[in-house]
Amino acid sequence: MIWTHSAACISVCILLLQSSIVNAVPLNTNRALVKRSSGLHGKFLHITDIHLDPHYVEGADPSSLCHRHGKKRSKEAGKYGALGSDCDSPVPLVKAAFDFLKDKVQDIDFILYTGDTARHDRDDDLPLSNDDILNGHQTVLKYFKSAYNTKHTPYVPTIGNNDGLDHNDVGKHDKIFTKLETIWKPLELNLTKEFTFGGYFAQDVIQDKLSVININSMYFFKKNDDTSDCDEASSAGAAQLKWLENTLDQYASKNEKHQVYLMGHVPPVDDDGSMLYKKACYSKYISLLGKHSDIIAGHFTGHTNNDNLNAIVKDDGEYKIVHAGKHNKVDSKNAVGLFNAPSIIPVHNPAIRVYDYEIDGDKYPVGTILDWKQYYIDLDKANNDGKVKFETEYTASDLFGLDHFDGEGVAKAMNTIAEDKKTRKLYKKYAKVSS
Repeated sequence: MIWTHSAACISVCILLLQSSIVNAVPLNTNRALVKRSSGLHGKFLHITDIHLDPHYVEGADPSSLCHRHGKKRSKEAGKYGALGSDCDSPVPLVKAAFDFLKDKVQDIDFILYTGDTARHDRDDDLPLSNDDILNGHQTVLKYFKSAYNTKHTPYVPTIGNNDGLDHNDVGKHDKIFTKLETIWKPLELNLTKEFTFGGYFAQDVIQDKLSVININSMYFFKKNDDTSDCDEASSAGAAQLKWLENTLDQYASKNEKHQVYLMGHVPPVDDDGSMLYKKACYSKYISLLGKHSDIIAGHFTGHTNNDNLNAIVKDDGEYKIVHAGKHNKVDSKNAVGLFNAPSIIPVHNPAIRVYDYEIDGDKYPVGTILDWKQYYIDLDKANNDGKVKFETEYTASDLFGLDHFDGEGVAKAMNTIAEDKKTRKLYKKYAKVSS
């Protein structure tokens, strides 16, 4: 009887084990944060470069990074920031931005935050500590969660050059990755072993239709001294490129309608079109994106504080980035649009962007950018009035006379900038957020 009972237990245990294996969820399963197409609004938020500074002092001397008063009270350092200075974002500005989002921007499906949360470490008398950086990440996450239910409106953040524990320098298995994994745990992101190793991950946002590939642009960034260029096989950048290629190939093989967004902090090029990435990383990265232009519906970055539109195109068999400007026409229907959004930090007037995107896939592939609206604060007016008012600076459809911004649409927009003096003048004005 004892043997029979034991045998029965063993049989049951084996069955239970087999069942658990069959029904187990793999550790790298990429669960969609937005599960179904029904109930979507067809809009998402892009916000970048918050640079929250709890030490900002209204009326302080901007030469002290707005941390200390000078001999006279400064009119430049207003309640909501010091426009065009090296000062970071005061708490009232950040709070006002999230109050606006909570009150006026609720009809969105998800949020892309392209990084740079902490203040700059520029003040020798007030050095930025690791605790300051981590507290900044926690505080900004609380702001997002106060404005949105992130269970229903997913929030996808990335790592900026001021988000690590060493400014600009991020290596393999960097300590910031595990710190952020803990802070971001409530977001239920797809943070797999790749994130622990390199700070990058892929996240489905609409089941079987749209995914976000979140790159760690720090591995490509010229100023990162902790990693070498991507032509060295052992470099962190080379490892990320290999992962990115595999990830793009996997999405391309899913089905012909599955589209992806790429997001990161630092764009491949600066405001003037000069390279911000290491030479080999730059070349390999844009070639990889160009080869997958059929599934990439958009590329979203911040860092420069400017509002810029660029495109990856193929020219004489090679991929290159064309910078929007007077003489830069684009002859390509397969361009990859590079959308760089302006920042909260008041280098220029603070700004927030909301995109309209295709959700049905009837006329254009799901994820196709249909329009965007740029909201901004006239900071001088806000400081004078003692209150913030977000206004619409422009909408892309009105500026460019287009109703979609896929590869062909982006090319048309850039050609309009190149050929039409009035549009080009407005584009230059909006690049600096009407400052």
